[in-house]
Amino acid sequence: MPHARASLAVLPWRRDHDGQSRPGRQAIKVSRELKLRIVSALVLAAVVLEVTWFGGRAFAMLWAVASMLILWEFSRIARDSLPELPKYVSFVLLGAVILLWLAGYQSVSTRIFLLGLAGLAAWELLTRRTIWAASGFAYAGLPFFAIVELRGGAQDSLLAVVVLFASVWGADIFAYVAGKTIGGPKLAPRISPKKTWSGFIGSLLGALGLSFAVIIFAGYTAGAGFVLLVLALAVVSQIGDLVESRFKRRFDVKDSSNIIPGHGGVLDRIDGLIFAGILMWLVLWITGSGFERNFSASEVFVKSFLSSGL
Repeated sequence: MPHARASLAVLPWRRDHDGQSRPGRQAIKVSRELKLRIVSALVLAAVVLEVTWFGGRAFAMLWAVASMLILWEFSRIARDSLPELPKYVSFVLLGAVILLWLAGYQSVSTRIFLLGLAGLAAWELLTRRTIWAASGFAYAGLPFFAIVELRGGAQDSLLAVVVLFASVWGADIFAYVAGKTIGGPKLAPRISPKKTWSGFIGSLLGALGLSFAVIIFAGYTAGAGFVLLVLALAVVSQIGDLVESRFKRRFDVKDSSNIIPGHGGVLDRIDGLIFAGILMWLVLWITGSGFERNFSASEVFVKSFLSSGL
């Protein structure tokens, strides 16, 4: 009975001839994949936190690599609709923007980024009536500017970016746990069939819990403004996840790449962080009256959203 054997092989649990229940092949495969996901996530988190602690050029270099990989993965997904010449120009522009920033020419780098973005968009609209190359350029470049600026170079500018990470990671972890254990109505079935409303609520609670743990550990307390900021970061991070899911579904792609074992690509890991990082940068830019010359993201963050002492 080959069909019966095939059916039994994919069952999560099966009963052998001795009457004992044992995990089927699919369950074993899922278990191995989950272990791989957990191990790679822990290794990545450790590396990111270590580099974030040091800050400065090391942190900027980390995001320089991440931004180039984001653009590569974006171009890989949209390759059927992405014109070759604008695609190559976007890589050259992003490389130039990052190198100028790392060399200390931040204002020049920002101007070239904005001019390059406008030029790519105009070029594509006039020739192909699309903006895929410009979208990839923005998708890769904006988080580099935002998150590197949030971290800054001084040790006292660490807190803002750690809270950002805590908000996004807490949202991701608790969304997964709540969605798996509680389930329920789907959040956006046409875009991401596995996402549920219980997972979305779990993401809000997870972001709040982990972010409060960070600021309490740092010796601060927080009020309504902090709660609203973290909730906004959690919501936007989930929107970022949905945007990437919609983008991949548009081109019938499962993973952005396969460079991270058990997770897929860089975009699959930091899609929410991209959107949340840009939002937090904008919030602190507005709160800090437009990034004065002495602007420190963490200084504005602490003064605007936290209080000293427990």
